[in-house]
Amino acid sequence: MTSGLARRAGALGALGVLAALSLACLPVQAAPGGLFTQLMALLGARQQGTASFLARTYAAGLTRPLVSSGELRYRAPDHLEQRTLKPTPSELILDGERLTVHRDGHTRRLNLRDYPDIAVYVDALRDTLGGQGAGLKRRFAVRLTGTLAQWQLILRPRQGNSHVRRIRLTGAGADIHTIEILAPDGARTVMRIGPSSAS
Repeated sequence: MTSGLARRAGALGALGVLAALSLACLPVQAAPGGLFTQLMALLGARQQGTASFLARTYAAGLTRPLVSSGELRYRAPDHLEQRTLKPTPSELILDGERLTVHRDGHTRRLNLRDYPDIAVYVDALRDTLGGQGAGLKRRFAVRLTGTLAQWQLILRPRQGNSHVRRIRLTGAGADIHTIEILAPDGARTVMRIGPSSAS
């Protein structure tokens, strides 16, 4: 049973890390308009980037959080990579509708449209990373507070989603510092995003 919980928590963590591919970029002038419009413009101006991540996943039945760390890469408009270095090396690559997973010497290729719950979630992530505010608002109830210098964005799926109840992001300007993903059963992943270890 514990291994099953670990797999579920690990899957939540992997999805969360994809969410963390907001990545550092050079400062960009804020666009005119409200805070949400300005933030979307800053995020949408990013074309590529890398970052490090440290993720902790908490779930009922686990005696301690699952911890993973590694590096992230993003290239607009829809290429995302998660390279986990610890505890078990693995790589997830998202290109358009194709998700490729490399782990333990095996490769799996999945079509996101065969997994509608995950596909809706990933679409929303891409809307955030690409600064597509209209698409984000179609899929999520959006609540943004703070200022461009220190903001908090809370996303709640408009339609039921078996994987995500709420996503909470905090950041400054175009940099996302933390992401918290809450599942309907209370499982939670918290990520901290930092500079790439290669930089």
